[in-house]
Amino acid sequence: MVTYIIARQLGGKPVITVGGEELGRLDDVIVDEHTGRFLSIVVEPLANVTLSVSYPKDKDGNLLIPYDAVNAVSKVIVVK
Repeated sequence: MVTYIIARQLGGKPVITVGGEELGRLDDVIVDEHTGRFLSIVVEPLANVTLSVSYPKDKDGNLLIPYDAVNAVSKVIVVK
């Protein structure tokens, strides 16, 4: 059975790695306006925590995680 998730339900969900490290909370999704495909997720990192992953950051310090790194979406978002 396919479960559909509305994009606004994703905001604020915790984002963790497949190893269980919590990276932060989902802040936004970047979408290709021509195709409608998700390109990346924008994650507000946890405060005062050194992360073991090295994703690029935007000018505000948010993590930019390519959408193809997303493994699962449920109560949390799991990334590689």
